[in-house]
Amino acid sequence: MADNREAIMFKKVPDGYVFRAPNPWVLGRARFYLVDEAQKTKLLAIITARSQAVFWVIFAGLIGISTAALAHFSGHHNPTPRDFVVMLALVPIWLYAAALVSVRPTARRLQPLLAGLPRTDQRITAAEMRQAVRKTVSFRHYLLLGVSQAILSVALIMLALQKTDGGRVSVFADGGAFILVFCAVVVVVSSLSFLAAALDKARRKQYQAAPADRSFKTLLLPIFCLVVSIGLLGVVVTTALRTNERQHQVALIQGRLDNLKARMNGSQIRSRQESLKFRTVANRARIGELLAKQNNPTVRCEPTTPTDDPARLEGIQACHEFARREQEDIQGELAAARAESEAIQQDNSVLQKEVDAIRTQVDALQTEIKAIGK
Repeated sequence: MADNREAIMFKKVPDGYVFRAPNPWVLGRARFYLVDEAQKTKLLAIITARSQAVFWVIFAGLIGISTAALAHFSGHHNPTPRDFVVMLALVPIWLYAAALVSVRPTARRLQPLLAGLPRTDQRITAAEMRQAVRKTVSFRHYLLLGVSQAILSVALIMLALQKTDGGRVSVFADGGAFILVFCAVVVVVSSLSFLAAALDKARRKQYQAAPADRSFKTLLLPIFCLVVSIGLLGVVVTTALRTNERQHQVALIQGRLDNLKARMNGSQIRSRQESLKFRTVANRARIGELLAKQNNPTVRCEPTTPTDDPARLEGIQACHEFARREQEDIQGELAAARAESEAIQQDNSVLQKEVDAIRTQVDALQTEIKAIGK
């Protein structure tokens, strides 16, 4: 970014230059001196010896340290609206600390030179300083910053939408989403301000910058901001696409799970399993009962022996015939019970195959879910 300290701290007047001396404590009434060209050169050499980046490095460092400390001592990972209020309240402290560290050494080095300079009642007003800054910043500078801020605002809004599940969750319920929305509003205002300044430059034909402003060095900051904004937007869009793809895959898997549930309900696997268990127990009991009857017949007949009593012989033969029929009936029932046992085994085999097929599909779905999680 162009160094505008000369334009802010010096104002051309008929007697030379009005110099606005930096306050060692940052805040307080400013002191103004009347200097000539040679004195201006010496003062400007001391002022520009310290890079403007010192302020931003210290400011960013304080933000990082405070954020890390708050995350460590708060006891929770996700920021809350209360955390945001605390951080917002610390902003003036960060700004003052960064300004004090960056300005005070320069102000102390200027003291020996200022001791012999005449004071003046002439002033450099805030409006004059703003006008001086506008003149040192080129049209391209404003345009790049405005575009970068616009892209950054889009990225922040997309992040907020992701945090709130597409707006279905209130931003006040999620501290992170609230912070993103606040930052998006600030960045939108910043973008509009830069773009308005660029438009004003274009209207007034002031976008022709000084030779120093045409150097690539002066455009490093806006180019860096633009690259960072585009990179962040790319990351956000990529993440959103991946999230949508995961959600689509999860929806497909959920549909397949629903089909499996419907298939299980339609095939009545559990009821069939219970029915097979009941049939197995009943059939085993029936076979045991038949074997007991076979081994212990209810009819016991006298052995067939030669006898002269035809009636007795006929009764013995009838008893043996009845016992034979009873055994045949038992054998028939045993054969039917064994056939039922084989049918139960076949039904159980078919049911087990269905269960194995469903388990295989469930295992495949679990593997897909793990793959999506990675």
